[in-house]
Amino acid sequence: MLMSVEQAASLIQSGKALSIAGDKQLLAALPKGQWIGGTIPYFVDESGGVHTRDRLFVTEVPSFAEAVRIQTYAVDDLPAIASDAPDNGYTLLILPAASEVHLRYAHDAPGYSGLFMKQIVGWIAGVDLAEIGADSAMVFDGRTGESHAARAVAMHVVLPSNRYAQIGIVNCFQQGNGDAISFPKDGFVVDQCEVNGVPRRFADYLAEIKADTRLPLVADYNGVAVNVSIQAVAEDHSKVDLYAPAFQNVVYKFAEPIGDYVNAFAAQVSDAQSANGFSCNCILNYLYGGLEGRRVGGFTGPVTFGEIAYQLLNQTLVYLQIEEMPQ
Repeated sequence: MLMSVEQAASLIQSGKALSIAGDKQLLAALPKGQWIGGTIPYFVDESGGVHTRDRLFVTEVPSFAEAVRIQTYAVDDLPAIASDAPDNGYTLLILPAASEVHLRYAHDAPGYSGLFMKQIVGWIAGVDLAEIGADSAMVFDGRTGESHAARAVAMHVVLPSNRYAQIGIVNCFQQGNGDAISFPKDGFVVDQCEVNGVPRRFADYLAEIKADTRLPLVADYNGVAVNVSIQAVAEDHSKVDLYAPAFQNVVYKFAEPIGDYVNAFAAQVSDAQSANGFSCNCILNYLYGGLEGRRVGGFTGPVTFGEIAYQLLNQTLVYLQIEEMPQ
């Protein structure tokens, strides 16, 4: 839930293990303890979407967790994330947006040994949209109080044998039937592309087709739709900034339109469905879906610059449910 710095500090000092999202000044004011954090001023709480720099969104690790371990990761450490994750439990991972760890995790994570055998969930920390380019996303290691712009932070949570964690993904988008688009190099910033095999400047192509850039580019990874969302097109058409990196040798197509976001999400989740472990929703769903004052089902949490459900996702809702083992 959303709470004040004083309320969050009280929970930390009581020994609770927490994941916290909010403004960097508020995160920096928290006492040391068993918590991790990331910067973002957008959230969905019980009353719906809200933009605030005065409160923190706090997610508490269940009291029945058997062990909690916090760890930070440099770029070269990332391949160990799956082996570090508990066999029974989950890992909550936060990466700073537009950093090298963000890029490498997006590109390399599907190839990490054992990645899809562990419950790795999380989000991409961001900044106020009005300050993109002027401010940097940060993650926080609550053990030391240190913040990082170039490292990831993770909380590994071990669950008792009578419980298990399960990740859910809600993606309302699927590939449309339009042009096949590919890029000559990896990156969050693209200039050139190929459209149906013909070299083009990407921004020129977007202008030519009058692209609805609220829709993501979608890649089909063996039946799994992975979105890459457009952040901004330079006025001089020299570049296009993306919220997630595009990769060479991958074919993208614009998504089919979905109409009203909340109705599209509601068609995939029931009002009774929620997350008792963690959930997050993409900043673009928040913006384009008009989620301020509205929410999707029972899901609350930070609004993010990318979602992690094993690998990096974009323009999705991701959640973690902790269940009791069947008798």
